[in-house]
Amino acid sequence: MLIKKIIMFATSCSVLLQRACSIFLLLPFGFISAQTSDGLPSTLENGASHSAHQVAFQARSDNDFLLIADYVFLPEKANAKQMPGVIVLHDCQHERSDYQRLTMSIAEQGLHTLALDFRGYGQSIAEGYSAFEVKKNASDIGSYQSEMALLTSYWPQDLVAAYHYLRRKVNKGLGISVVAGGCSANYAVALAEKVHLSSLVLITPEMSYGDKERYKNLIDIPSYFIGSTHHMASIGTAKELFEWNGAARSKMQIFKGDKANYQLIKANKYLVNDVAQWLTLTLR
Repeated sequence: MLIKKIIMFATSCSVLLQRACSIFLLLPFGFISAQTSDGLPSTLENGASHSAHQVAFQARSDNDFLLIADYVFLPEKANAKQMPGVIVLHDCQHERSDYQRLTMSIAEQGLHTLALDFRGYGQSIAEGYSAFEVKKNASDIGSYQSEMALLTSYWPQDLVAAYHYLRRKVNKGLGISVVAGGCSANYAVALAEKVHLSSLVLITPEMSYGDKERYKNLIDIPSYFIGSTHHMASIGTAKELFEWNGAARSKMQIFKGDKANYQLIKANKYLVNDVAQWLTLTLR
């Protein structure tokens, strides 16, 4: 009977609301569904008192495309009535669900945590906005790169929308930081050009010369660079920017091997705790 009701609910959704309705059916973290005051389902871990919501919000007010993210706040872990926030950004080979362990480790510090699926990845997809479809339909490397460049051109405004969503959760007197993996480091820098960020965590950052120069033009932001000795696409960038950065709380950690992004986090189980604790220090 319950399954029948769920099916009836899903089929009654209009095309416009279908993505929002799928939130009810597709739940992250293995949680059970509950209704939130946002009109969106929350996800509550069995037996836990904390709050973890899968949320949807528009990237722009004049477009109905919905970005999907996980918002997590554990009030019992907070050491103050008002707490700062962190945005977690996946790399270009993964999605937000792959960064779940990092997201939850940050939330365990009592911080408001938002893990975003960039447009075209994970559940932030729609017709014309899918990295998977771009790859499947590409006739050659040139067409693939062209279509991906078009898709990622939306990411700066998507990240601004995510920032404003989290900003509404975080008291205006408190800071927000960003954790970015691989290619998303560029978008974290772009956000830092627009708004004040308390700190950055850049995991094997893959950045062009121009992106590195933009980072150097920022007012020194406490930054935690994480790299692998043999990941040639990022280790030089991490070292260069760490040496350039003048913030006293900046830090660099280098691991042996060539793992990057999610794979580096997966291979070093204590890294998520180190990142979470460092963020807590820079957000005081």
